[in-house]
Amino acid sequence: MNVVMFSVIICLYIMIKAKKNPHNQGSFRQRPSGKWEGSRWVNSIGKRVSVTAATQPKARLALEAKILEIGKNDSTGRTSKETFKVYAKQIISQREGLGDRTRDKYRDDLRLYLIPLHQVRLDKITPALLRYTYAGLRESGLSDAVRGHAHTLARLVLETARTDGLISRNPADVKSIRPKPERGSEDSQVQAYTPSQVAQLVRAAPGITHSETVLFLLRTGMRRGEMMGLRWSAIDRRTGTAGVRITRSTTQPTSGGKAVYEGKPKTKQSNRDVPLSADVLQLLDALQVLTKERRAQLYPDKDLSPYVFPSLCGTPQRPDNVRRVLHTILDEADRQALAREEKRAAALGVPPEPVEPLPRYSVHALRHTFVSLMAAQGVRLEVIAAWIGDRPETVMKVYLHIFKTDLPMPTLDLPDLNDG
Repeated sequence: MNVVMFSVIICLYIMIKAKKNPHNQGSFRQRPSGKWEGSRWVNSIGKRVSVTAATQPKARLALEAKILEIGKNDSTGRTSKETFKVYAKQIISQREGLGDRTRDKYRDDLRLYLIPLHQVRLDKITPALLRYTYAGLRESGLSDAVRGHAHTLARLVLETARTDGLISRNPADVKSIRPKPERGSEDSQVQAYTPSQVAQLVRAAPGITHSETVLFLLRTGMRRGEMMGLRWSAIDRRTGTAGVRITRSTTQPTSGGKAVYEGKPKTKQSNRDVPLSADVLQLLDALQVLTKERRAQLYPDKDLSPYVFPSLCGTPQRPDNVRRVLHTILDEADRQALAREEKRAAALGVPPEPVEPLPRYSVHALRHTFVSLMAAQGVRLEVIAAWIGDRPETVMKVYLHIFKTDLPMPTLDLPDLNDG
């Protein structure tokens, strides 16, 4: 048997075993005596437990019962009778590898979005209860992204309880339980401004404080937190690039207010050098002059801020300020559009037509808009992905379906079939 054939057989064996044993429910084998042995590693006791039975189904049930019994006698004091809220708080605090930002976000998600699970015992949580919880979030008007975050936390907590031996199965692992947007809903579509809407935004921006943040995002496709963490030392005018090495983010509102975090980008793709076009470099030149003027007027005794986009007093600007700036620009764009229509109607001596206001998309829609405009200009997928810090398959899956109505079927230049 050659090496290639041996590798194929090994791969098939692994695939078959994974299919027979989804989500690590234990391993099972038949002994020469005909009896079945089942075993599984249990984190709470730090060793593998095993059972034997006459058939594989009986071995599976016996293994689950034994693991549940271990959970009841867990030396850590945790039991399956513990409520989801109490156990989740312990896991969020103790789990290794979580940054402060992620840990606080999990606490917010637990407090805000998983309320129906709070007082329920771990062993009483069912797929039906999870569906009820997610449906309640949808009925409250929360986005599918929020519901997805709630599911991610619920699955993490319940999977940890399973590996700790407190429950035999993870109810969040049931097929199709993860919240998904309804077909045709707005949440299922990427939100992006059209070229004409972008033109209105650009015309309305001058004179609005911090409007440069919105214009920068439109022209670079950066994430909001990446822009807010950008420092002048990261701007390389020789190469015409901005190095993304720091990101700033905020948590959900809590009783103590929002917290701002600054740290490294989470993924390798996000840590990148973003090329800056000539108009972006011109925008940065003007911003640098404006920042120096503000410093001279408002805080002359302080050093010049190292951040490209500081607040008016020179401190790092909060990422959530960009949303207010965007909405101010949108309000001004609507006002200008109404004034133009009234002027046109007055010149013709007719009543003005209704003016549809610009959509109030999130700040992240500026990133979607950048991607859509670049793709419309023929920039290759892999190039766009490198610019925005995403993988090409992500760009294809998340962004480019907004063009499906903008791609007419071309006429192929083929020889006439009647030609000899």
